[in-house]
Amino acid sequence: MEFSHNLQMHALPQASPYIIRRFWGIIHKRLLKFSKFYCHWSGAQFSNQIMQLPFGLVLKWSDGTRVEEVLAMEAARKAGMPVPCVICYGEHPDSPHALVSILMTRLPGHELGTVYETLDAAEQETILQEMDAYISSMRKWKSPWGEQRICSLSGTSIRSVRVPFHSMGPFDTEDQMNDYLLYPQGYHESYYDNEPDFLNLKKRVDVLFSDKHDIVYTHGDLKHHNIMVHDGHVSGFIDWESAGWYPEYWDFTTALRYQDEGFWWYDFVVKLGGHRYLVYKEAERALTSLTVDSYAW
Repeated sequence: MEFSHNLQMHALPQASPYIIRRFWGIIHKRLLKFSKFYCHWSGAQFSNQIMQLPFGLVLKWSDGTRVEEVLAMEAARKAGMPVPCVICYGEHPDSPHALVSILMTRLPGHELGTVYETLDAAEQETILQEMDAYISSMRKWKSPWGEQRICSLSGTSIRSVRVPFHSMGPFDTEDQMNDYLLYPQGYHESYYDNEPDFLNLKKRVDVLFSDKHDIVYTHGDLKHHNIMVHDGHVSGFIDWESAGWYPEYWDFTTALRYQDEGFWWYDFVVKLGGHRYLVYKEAERALTSLTVDSYAW
């Protein structure tokens, strides 16, 4: 897919009927078995979450994959982003932790994290500019659910590994989201043993929660392993399971909160726009300390 500067969101994609998803779910179960045979025959490594198939296809069937991820992928691809083409997606009501499987095209290239330091300065700058265009453009998308609602593309709950119980919302206001993010603080009982430490963590979190933010469309999992590069350009922006409308800081502080400042990815994210939210880094770390026990699967 060629790089485009016209990255506007089109009409919201609609989910296929449930009976169609059930049909494809049955087919995908057969493809899982076929992938084992194919990988053994071809020498490819088999994964029970991202299954390799011939003809440039992969089958994703992993914990937390939902219809919302499919719709986010379709919206991003229609907007001109380098996202896999969804062939079909199946539903599996008998598999509660992996309800949906997605058959999609395989993108060329390698994960940015594995090749970044082998790229020359011009290629690194090109990739930065392309990612900036993708992220900046989708942050301008207008939500059909209202300017303050925090939700998935389709208006439903958001899935994220960095929120309590890996799911939140939808919320009508940012304050509602803040309350939800903080309510598991009592689970981390060790902090109650030293009240000054607990109060200090709460004070640090208040730096983030006392500000009001624009709600913007967000990938939700901005990591270097979710960016594919090929021939000096971004060839893939993948893993949209956490996408939705979030407070503007979300992607950047999620990527930076525990990142070593000496690592190239830290500087990359700062240049992408993370510099505007560095003031929240300690608040994010404090929030994690207060609520980490709620992040279990």
